[in-house]
Amino acid sequence: MNRIFYILLFLSFCTTGRATHNRAGQILYRHISGYTYEFTITVFYYSLSPATKQRIDQGLPVSWGDNSTSQIPCIQKEIETLPDDYTKCIFRTSHTFPGPGVYSIVMADPNRNVGIVNIPYSDNVVFSVKTIFKIDPNFLANNAPELLTYPIDRAALGQVFIHNPSAYDIDGDSLSYELAICTRERGVEIENYSYPEASDSLVVNAVTGDLIWASPVKAGKYNVAMKINEWRSGVKIGSIARDMQIEVVDSKNRPPVLPDFPPVCVEAGTKISLSIHVTDPDNDRVVLTATGGPFQMTTDAAELKTTNSQPGFMDAVFSWQTNAGHVRKQPYVVLFKAEDQNSEVKLVSFATFNITVLAPKVKNFTAAAGKKSIMLHWNPTECTYAAGYEVYRSIGSNTFEIDSCAGGIPAGSGYEKIAAVNGIANTDFEDTNGGKGLSPGINYCYRIVVYFSDGAKGFPSEESCAVLLGGTPPMIRADAETIDAAAGVVNVAWLQKPIEDKLVGKTGPFEYRLYFTNDMNANNWTLLDTKSFGDTTYTHSSIDTKTKYPYYYKVELWDTDPANTGLVDDFETASTLYPVLQPSDQSVIVTFGRYTPWLNTEYEIYRCAGSGADLCDPVDLVGRTNRETYTDAGLKNGQKYCYRIKSFGYRNTDVGIFNNQNWSHVACVTPVDNVPPCAPELSGHSVCAESRNVLDWTYEAISDTTCMEDVEKYRIYFSIDNKQPYVKIDSVMNRDTRTWSHKGTMKGCYYVTAVDSAGNASQGSNIICLDECGAYALPNVFTPNGDNINDIFKSYNPSGISKVDMKIFNRWGKLVFKTSDADINWDGRDIDSKKFAPSGVYYYTCDVYEERLTGSQIVSLSGFIHLYYGKDAQPYVE
Repeated sequence: MNRIFYILLFLSFCTTGRATHNRAGQILYRHISGYTYEFTITVFYYSLSPATKQRIDQGLPVSWGDNSTSQIPCIQKEIETLPDDYTKCIFRTSHTFPGPGVYSIVMADPNRNVGIVNIPYSDNVVFSVKTIFKIDPNFLANNAPELLTYPIDRAALGQVFIHNPSAYDIDGDSLSYELAICTRERGVEIENYSYPEASDSLVVNAVTGDLIWASPVKAGKYNVAMKINEWRSGVKIGSIARDMQIEVVDSKNRPPVLPDFPPVCVEAGTKISLSIHVTDPDNDRVVLTATGGPFQMTTDAAELKTTNSQPGFMDAVFSWQTNAGHVRKQPYVVLFKAEDQNSEVKLVSFATFNITVLAPKVKNFTAAAGKKSIMLHWNPTECTYAAGYEVYRSIGSNTFEIDSCAGGIPAGSGYEKIAAVNGIANTDFEDTNGGKGLSPGINYCYRIVVYFSDGAKGFPSEESCAVLLGGTPPMIRADAETIDAAAGVVNVAWLQKPIEDKLVGKTGPFEYRLYFTNDMNANNWTLLDTKSFGDTTYTHSSIDTKTKYPYYYKVELWDTDPANTGLVDDFETASTLYPVLQPSDQSVIVTFGRYTPWLNTEYEIYRCAGSGADLCDPVDLVGRTNRETYTDAGLKNGQKYCYRIKSFGYRNTDVGIFNNQNWSHVACVTPVDNVPPCAPELSGHSVCAESRNVLDWTYEAISDTTCMEDVEKYRIYFSIDNKQPYVKIDSVMNRDTRTWSHKGTMKGCYYVTAVDSAGNASQGSNIICLDECGAYALPNVFTPNGDNINDIFKSYNPSGISKVDMKIFNRWGKLVFKTSDADINWDGRDIDSKKFAPSGVYYYTCDVYEERLTGSQIVSLSGFIHLYYGKDAQPYVE
C-alpha cells in the first residue's frame, strides 16, 4: 500500500502546477509508551500559494524509516497566519516502531518557495526536513527538545544577524548545535546548495545555538539548516535538522543591544531576580521577550516584567522562584530576545542566561559513635524525585571550596565516597568500614550529598564528626623507641584514673593482663605480662623491631575475686606506628599505619638514604603534616629511601587531656615511574563519503604527582556497539599526533588511552559512539547518453549495505527497473523492452538493509530521478 500511495502521489505532482510554497520547518517528537512516539511536524508556508491550501487539505507525507509511511493530517485549529505572508501549519500523529533502532524520519514536500537566493531554481527543489532518533532500551523514554523560537526571521543588509532556536530539553539532556545543508527528497543534501554569502562569516555556536551571520551582503530570501544534537551520558541519541528562512532587506536600521548575562548556580528554593536594560541605537522602541525551560515549569514558572519602556531603551526584570522540583544536572537556558519596532524592518538581538539549580543540603545531619561503628542520620531531602544519598568520609575535619555549579564533593577535598544509600526515605547509615571495623582514636568526619538519576548532585551537608567510644583501661602509648633486629624496644602505657566508675560493685583484687601480637589482623595474641593494679607502663625489650611490625598490644583489666573472676570492661587495642610506603614517579607517598585509641594531630616525617639507611636514625626532617598521608617529592627513581615517623597525639578523658608522642618503625622503598598519564578527551565524526570514522583527542599534560608529561603513544579501543568487549585495534606512536581514522566503517564506539615511556597507560578517555551516516544515498539526475559522464545510475556510499530492494517506475506507474544490487548500476534501459527509457521524471522506492549500532535495520527511501540525454533529448543508441 505504501508503494501505491507514493506512486499516486508522484503522479499527482506530475499533473499539478508548480507547488512553490514551503519556507521552513522541523520534526519533533515525544515518547508516549513502549515504542510509540507522537510526532509534530511544523511547516511554514507561503500564504499566497494555492499549494498551501492543497497541502492543508491533503495532509503531509512522512517516511518513518522502518519501511512504512503515513499521510499526516493538518491540525486545523492550530493554523496560524503570520506577518510577511507566512502560514504556520501543525501536522501531528503517533507512530509505533517495530523495536530498538536508529530511525530517520523524513518529511518531503514539493516544493520550496520561489526566489531563494542560495538554492538555485528553488521552486523546482523539494523541501524536506529530517529527524534522526535512537530507540534504545536504556533511553526509551526520550523526548525531542522543544524549539521555542520560530524558524523564520528577518535580517538587515550589512548588519550582524543572530538567531537562536531557544531549545529546551524537558529530559535535561545535553544539546549541541551545528550548521547543516538544506535537503531535498529523502532528506538528501541539495547538491548545488550554498551557504548565504557573508562579509565575514556564517557560524553556529555549538554550545549556545546562536546562528551568527556577519553580515548579509545581498538582499533576498535565504534558507539555512541547523542540526540540533541530543546527548545522554555521552551517547548521541537524536538529531533534529531544522530548515529556516531568513529574509534580508535593505535597511539602515540597527538591532537593539542586550547586555551579557553571566551564568548563575543556585540552591533550590532561591529566588532569582535579574534586572535587564536594553538600548536601541536608532532610538526605536524595544519589545523584550524570553523563552526557555524556567517558563515551562508547571509550578513556580519564571516571569518577565517590563518596568519601563521609552524610545531608545527599556527595562525589565526576570524573576524565578526555584523549588526542589527544578533540580537537574543540565543548566536551564533562558533566551532573551529584544526586537526593535522599526518601520522598515524589525531586527532582533539575543542573549542567553544559564541557570543551574542544585539540591539543597540535607538538614539535621548527625554522627553518633559506638564502640565499633558510627551511626549517621539526617532528614529526608526536599527533592522527592532524587535517587538517594551519597555518604562521604574523611579522616579528620576537612574544609573545601564548594563548586556551586557542579554540586557534590570535589576531588582532592580529602573526602572519600564510602556508600550510596538508595531511596530518599532511607536516612540512616551505619559505618562499619565495610565490615572491617573502624579504627579507634580517629576523628571520622562525614558529609551527605543528594544524588539524582541524571547525574546531578546537591550541595554537600554540613560536616559531622565522631570518634569511637573507648574501652578500659585507656591506652596512651605504643612507642617504637629502638629499631633493631634483636635489641628493639617498644614502650607501652595506659591510664588508671578514669576507670574508677567501672569498679563500682566489684571487690577485686584487680590486675592488668598485657598481650601482644605481630598478626596484621590482630589475632593470635600472646600473654606478655601480668601487672598489678596501679602499674601502668611496660617496656617490651629484646625484640625484632626492624623486620617485624607493627606490634599490637591490648591491656585487659581483670577482677580476680575467686567468686567473680572476669573482665571488668571491654579492652582497647593499640599498635605501634609504622610507615606504609607507596613508590611513585620521583616521589614516595607515606601513609601512617596504626591502630590506636588516641587521636594523632601531627606527624613529623624523617627520611634517610645511603648505606645503613634501613636503620634510619632521624637525621633529615623532610616535612610535617596533620593529614594521614604525606608525599615526599623531588626524589630519584631507582634510589632507596627509608622513613621513620614521629606522631603527636592526645586523648580526652573524664579527668583531663593526656598528650603523647610515639616513634614509628622504619620502612624503605625505591621510587619508580608508575604514574599513568592523564586520560585524553575524545571527540569524533564520520566522513560518510569516504566510509570512515575520524577520532580527534586533546591531551593536556600536567606536571604533578598524578599526571606526568612523558606521554609516548596512544592506544585506540573499539567496540561494535558498546555492548561487546572493547579491543585494541591500533596504536598511534607519535605523542603529537592526536587524530586517527578508522576506515571501512561508519559505526562503532571508541575510547583512547595515553601511554608513557614507562608503559603506564592512562584511564580510558570518554567513550564516543559514532553512527551518524545514513550513508546510503541516490542521485536525482541521470544522463545515459554515452559520453562516459553519469552514464550509469549508481548509489552513493554503498559500503555497509548488505542488499537493497530497488524499484523504478515511470510516470504511469510501470516498473522499468529493479535490482537488489546496492550499487544499483542502472544503464537506463527498460526492464522489459531492453531499450533506453525516454527522458522524463521517474519515481523510485528503495528498501536499504543497513548495519547500524543497534543492529541490522531496513531504511526505506523514495524519490524522483530526472533522466535526460542532452540538448537533443534523445536516448543514447549503441
